[in-house]
Amino acid sequence: MGNNNLETIIEDNKVKYKKYFDVPVDLLFEVWSKPEHLMEWWGPDGFTLTIKSLNFSNGGIWEFVMHGPDGHDYNNKIQFIEIQKPNYILYKHIGDGEGEVDVDFESRIIFEKSGDGTIFTMEQVFSSKQELERVNKKYGAIEGGKQHIGNLEYYLEKILKNNLV
Repeated sequence: MGNNNLETIIEDNKVKYKKYFDVPVDLLFEVWSKPEHLMEWWGPDGFTLTIKSLNFSNGGIWEFVMHGPDGHDYNNKIQFIEIQKPNYILYKHIGDGEGEVDVDFESRIIFEKSGDGTIFTMEQVFSSKQELERVNKKYGAIEGGKQHIGNLEYYLEKILKNNLV
């Protein structure tokens, strides 16, 4: 890995990130679905994660807090719409768990077997182009997405280096 082949495509109300990972599809799916893995890599650079609850199933809810490097805590609540192990995760960001929905989008995570590795696609769909622009301006969403995938890559490299699979 480490070849930084991340492709980022912005189309109207969507941001699509696409990358090849030299890991099996089952491993990539696992690090997206288990708390012990998510704690190690989820979020942009400098963030840490506290998981309040995680029901990784169709219709299940995941509540978590992202602790920012600036000292702020960001509450998040996600609902899993559809999970097809090990190929697909569709979820909707449904607010901060306390009624406020400042950021409302869906994420489609696709894992496609390619040789011994996996083509990974993360597509974030916002209600409008204006909403994507607002969230990007307020939170740096596009750069945050790139860092999120970069942290995933570093974590996978660590797993492989330490033979944790």
